Amino acid sequence: MSLQDMMAKRVARYADRRDDWTVFNLETELDPKYARSQRRYVGASGSLAHEEQNSVEPVAFTMSVQTMPVGHRIPAHCHETEETFFILEGECIVNVFHEGETVQLKLGKWDLVSVPPFVYHDIHNAGTIPCPVQTLLSKPKPDRPHYQDPRLLEIQARTHTN
Repeated sequence: MSLQDMMAKRVARYADRRDDWTVFNLETELDPKYARSQRRYVGASGSLAHEEQNSVEPVAFTMSVQTMPVGHRIPAHCHETEETFFILEGECIVNVFHEGETVQLKLGKWDLVSVPPFVYHDIHNAGTIPCPVQTLLSKPKPDRPHYQDPRLLEIQARTHTN
């Protein structure tokens, strides 16, 4: 395989991505404020089956951009791997929960937080504009999120198989 052919498979252009508003449907079944879009660039993240056809094949991590409308949030969850959030625009509040402690972080444009494995966290769009968040999971095929809310775990078990 030529370098040209190899690199053609390693490029993901914005024009070829789409805002997927269905990927978090199981969350919005519980609360419409969980609605957000996702554009996948590397792999399929932990939210989908790993057969994503329109992203760069993951080797070490996944990367997507989730866009939260004003007032929306990502529910409390954790992953078996580190999850990193890089705020591209707007402002978010990230709550991190571990062993009875809570830390609240206010992040703005170009701020980053890296959440360790198995540490619960949620994110709220606290700003006045939609908040696109670059999201990386440090595993090429991460497991689905483990939600703190047992109702979301029940919906997830009913709707997905791993």
